[in-house]
This record gives sequence, C-alpha cells and structure tokens, in this order.
Amino acid sequence: MLAAASRIIDRDGLNGVTIKALAEELDCAVGTVYLYFPSKAALIAALEADAVARLNASYLRGRAHWDEALEREGLEPELIVLAQLCAFSAFLASASVVLADEFELLRHLLSDKIDFRERAEVQEALPVVEALLKHPIELLDNAVRLEITEPADNRTRALIWIAALNGVLPLDNLAVLDRHLFRAPHLARMLTMDLLHGWGADRADVEIAASHVEKLAARGPMAPPPDDPTWV
Repeated sequence: MLAAASRIIDRDGLNGVTIKALAEELDCAVGTVYLYFPSKAALIAALEADAVARLNASYLRGRAHWDEALEREGLEPELIVLAQLCAFSAFLASASVVLADEFELLRHLLSDKIDFRERAEVQEALPVVEALLKHPIELLDNAVRLEITEPADNRTRALIWIAALNGVLPLDNLAVLDRHLFRAPHLARMLTMDLLHGWGADRADVEIAASHVEKLAARGPMAPPPDDPTWV
C-alpha cells in the first residue's frame, strides 16, 4: 500500500494521496484500505515513517564511504567530526533532489499542522521525529565531547538545524529567478557553518572541514539510493 501511495505522489503530488485514490490505485474497495489506515492522516504518517527510514538508510550508506575518505586524509579527530557535521548538511541538500519524494514527506512531517481530532492517529509521528534526529544528535554530541562546540541540549540544536535546512533547501525552486542568490546547496552550507560557529566551533576549522566535504560531494551524490545494490 505504501508503494502504491508513493506512485500517487510521483504522479499527483502529496495532495493527491487520499484513501479513495489509494483504493483506486490498488483496484480494491475503500473499506479495505480503511482496515489498515483509519484516515488520510494515518496514511501520511506511515509514509513519513517510511520516508525517514529511507533517508536514514541513504545517510548511513553515504557516511560509510565519506568516513573512509576522511580517514584517508589523515585529518585530526576534531576536523573529522566537523566534516561529518558539514557532510550531514550536504546529505540533506543532495536528498532534496535525489530523494525528492522522501524529502517532501520530511518537510510535511516538520511543518504540517496536526488537527486535534487526528492527534491520536498520528501520535506515532513522534518516534519518527526522534529517528530523524538520531544521527545529527550523535554528531553534535561528538562535537561537544571533543570540546569543539559548547555544551548544550543537542536534541534542540538538531531540531533547529534540520528545521532551518528544511526552510532553506526549497529556495532552489527560485533559482530560475537568480541562480547566484538562490543556490540552495550553497545556502545550506553557509547556514551549517554559521550554526557551528555560533555553537562555539572555530570558524577557520569549520571552513577547512567544509572544503573537504566539497571534495566528497564532487565525487557523486551525498545521498546515495538506499536500495540500489549497484551503487558504489
């Protein structure tokens, strides 16, 4: 059912996903869909959970490669952690293009208002948000442990960081108006660098780390397909 809903998103966008549309896509009765999803909100919540799982799978697959590349550079541990933080930002920028459907569902998860009547049905979205924050929190914790950034609530920092990137990356849609001003990957990079510096990281070290990530990004997409066995 989620695969069928994804096909609807590809064809009609997120607004096209309804219980009726899913039943038509599956050529089944509407009541059959309701056995699994009591409302559109519950269906969207399940899609969001699947999207975050795919994004995390893509991230872990990409990170395995860029961590190996960073180790070969012989960088100090502090620079490796900063590069990993910058790489996460580059990953989301890449995912907004390579995994566009998943990223759109991520944006919906972070910004769509939950109606009170639907709250119980989408309560499962809370663990999805926690899954989304898991990896950036880990990276931010490493930065505090190595005294790169000042101690703070890294769960809140991770949420601010992802929400800010979520707001910046769609600006790429305006590139047709001004390709220099509306360069979403560049804006995401600057946003992350400014945040890290504001949280206590040395500006020069952040710039060095970011330059290493640019080299990684030049080799291929930072958000590899999570289920393509041919990708290396």
